[in-house]
Amino acid sequence: MERLIDEESREELRNRFEKEMKRKIDLLVFVDPNDMEHKEYSDFTVQISRELAELTDKINLRIYEKGSPECEKYGVSRFPTVLIDPDSGYRIRYTGAPAGQEGRGFVETIILVSRDESTLSPVSEEKLKSLNKDVKIQVYVTPSCPYCPMSVVLANKIAIAAKGKVESECVEAVENQDLAGLYNVSAVPQQVINDGAIVSIGAQPEEKFVDDVLKA
Repeated sequence: MERLIDEESREELRNRFEKEMKRKIDLLVFVDPNDMEHKEYSDFTVQISRELAELTDKINLRIYEKGSPECEKYGVSRFPTVLIDPDSGYRIRYTGAPAGQEGRGFVETIILVSRDESTLSPVSEEKLKSLNKDVKIQVYVTPSCPYCPMSVVLANKIAIAAKGKVESECVEAVENQDLAGLYNVSAVPQQVINDGAIVSIGAQPEEKFVDDVLKA
């Protein structure tokens, strides 16, 4: 099978993982082998995850199929889905393949989680300390959108800073058209907080995004 990551990029990623990752993280990939409609997305997700895991001993890849006990344990009902280090308390998931432009944000998030660092501003981190409720962020994306990774990574950073309180979900709109239809997603990125309590379109500045999370 032809590699998704070319040799030059592999070397760059290998060096980056070596320099920037601090601890081992679990990467959980969930697929439904009987779902032919989403087979190409599942195959891509498994392959890209395997290729990333080959580049460092700090990524522990675990692959599960629909119907496994882990699906119920981690609340996974859509395929493919990727969870990043859930047993450490992080609530970060990709619903749909981390393809196209989302690949770079996917790598960035893996590194941030391994460092247990949000890299948000001190002001944002201080604000998020006051969060006393659970908040769910969904960011709807498409693989070709150049602005989507920025929004997804920002949501993931908020989930890192507010570990255990904020769930961040990157939703690939083409693969999950029923979900996208619930919120009339016609432009991406679109942020949906707490099932529609707050909806914003376009990449949001950090301060506004954090304030929206606190208001939801």
